[in-house]
Amino acid sequence: MPLITLDNISLSFSDKPILNGVSSTIHKGDKIALIGRNGEGKSTFMRILAGTISADDGKLKIKKGTKISYLEQTPPEDNEKKLFDIVAEGLGDIGLILSDYQQLTHSGELEAAADLQTKIDELDAWQYLHKIEAILNRFTLNPEAILSTLSGGWRRRVMLARALIQAPDVLLLDEPTNHMDITAILDLERMLREFHGTLILISHDRSFVAGIVNKVFDLDRGHLSVFDCGYKDYVKRKDERLHAEELSNARFDKKLAQEEVWIRQGIKARRTRNEGRVRALEDMRSSFVNRRKKQGGVKIHSVEGDEKRVSKLVFEVKKINYQIAGLTLIKDFSMMVLKGEKIGIIGGNGTGKSTFIKLLLDELQPDSGTIRRSKTIKLAYFDQMRENLDLNMKAMDFVSGGREHIDIGGKSKHIIGYLRQFLFTGKQAMAPIRMFSGGEKNRLMLAKILSQPANLLILDEPTNDLDVETLELLEEMLVDYTGTLILISHDRTFLNNVVGSTVVMDGDGTINQYAGGYDDYLIQRQDDLNEKKTKTAPKIKPKSKPDSKKLSYKQQQELKKLPNKIEKTEIEIGEIQLQLSNPEFFQQPESQDALIRLARLEADLERYYEKWSELE
Repeated sequence: MPLITLDNISLSFSDKPILNGVSSTIHKGDKIALIGRNGEGKSTFMRILAGTISADDGKLKIKKGTKISYLEQTPPEDNEKKLFDIVAEGLGDIGLILSDYQQLTHSGELEAAADLQTKIDELDAWQYLHKIEAILNRFTLNPEAILSTLSGGWRRRVMLARALIQAPDVLLLDEPTNHMDITAILDLERMLREFHGTLILISHDRSFVAGIVNKVFDLDRGHLSVFDCGYKDYVKRKDERLHAEELSNARFDKKLAQEEVWIRQGIKARRTRNEGRVRALEDMRSSFVNRRKKQGGVKIHSVEGDEKRVSKLVFEVKKINYQIAGLTLIKDFSMMVLKGEKIGIIGGNGTGKSTFIKLLLDELQPDSGTIRRSKTIKLAYFDQMRENLDLNMKAMDFVSGGREHIDIGGKSKHIIGYLRQFLFTGKQAMAPIRMFSGGEKNRLMLAKILSQPANLLILDEPTNDLDVETLELLEEMLVDYTGTLILISHDRTFLNNVVGSTVVMDGDGTINQYAGGYDDYLIQRQDDLNEKKTKTAPKIKPKSKPDSKKLSYKQQQELKKLPNKIEKTEIEIGEIQLQLSNPEFFQQPESQDALIRLARLEADLERYYEKWSELE
């Protein structure tokens, strides 16, 4: 029996159909990606499943006793509660009792705490206290921290912990990776692969989705299509379906054009025309008018600049250091950024990625070292926190600065026509920005910066909330862009497809630069680790003087074989570590054997080194 059944669900907002007779079933163990463009109704679909809104028509059937947890797209910002209390809320009444007990204990009100302790004993709730502490540790969360003081990525971790503490049968996640660093994303990916319940997931991160799901729900123009396959196979099947739809529409349009010519042939034709054919033509006209065409693709204009005036050197960074509140973010780092380079920046939350950008742009000054900048820089800057958005401003005024026409590539274009290329209707163009979803705000920011001439493009987390199709079109634009690009992103696929080198901020001020995208960085990092191990390995040197204590023949033979054993072991360790650096490898059953094998090899290697030192 399915956990959830959707029977002919329909919902409209302001006469716009969002869901149009949607029917499907969700079973235990399904791990479903909900895919669709921004504005197609993905979050609305999630809210119907979560029970926070109701459909206009149709039936939603949920198996009795099914527990559903829902992580909304936007985590709360003004919550002044401690993280322990927020996570405990996920347990309902028991969680509230445990929160009160913790507060009374910490404030020294021991008598009141003792009364609650008796209640906790009666409810056998101590296990839940340990469960809360365990999941806080799992997400590396400080139970005493206040939610409003945390960054977007950390707030999202808190709400994930709150959703998971309920041990739900069905887990609904709306963009769970937004503002998370790559390490946290990989950790969440492993956690969701191991999750035994049913999962429904909205995410723009293609690598993340591909590593988890076994089914895809495709929401397109109000209709839901179910693809019983992984994400990569879905992409192929979706392309085939869209191609077939285009061919069908072309045949229909050709037939309609022929019928329109026929009915206008003149008086003679009118006297002899077939009334049944006329009625068929009227039906075709009605079908053509009512056809909800697939929205056109975003036509992103490449930002342009006066390339002849741009110097070859954009930035020259020499041995810079930077600390904040005693924390070293950058230590003795040097690099050169040349015209036309495309550089990705990755690192954990709090490692200083945005700070590094501010140093490059002269908004902050390094504690020591120098940064030389080109005098011909024309900057376009995408800000991940959308600090430049005035929520009360009309979308068209935000992009155009209040003008009706803007200059795009030397041609004057009406602002509403320009915004249509970013999937905004005329009505949306005149609406205040506060009415927009997260993905629409990001598209609006992109529309603004891509309308400005620039030779330096800095994008700070541009992929958050964007649908996959917009992401792919943005990738194409950035690949063709002739200026210099600096990109902060945690989207592995996006980095692989766009950048030519990757700057990695490892924390404690350590920064390294690698050629290529994210996957290339993983390979080079492993090569560096192998090289360091080789350099630190003891080397056999000829002794100038004979040892006072001679080795036995057996010990001599053992010493002679050790270098070969060490070399083979290190090579095998390197091969396994390279496999484990690929997130997709963890989907394979042999991944657990590989982890066990790696632990044994590392133990063997340590033993070989100890023996070598002893015999030497």
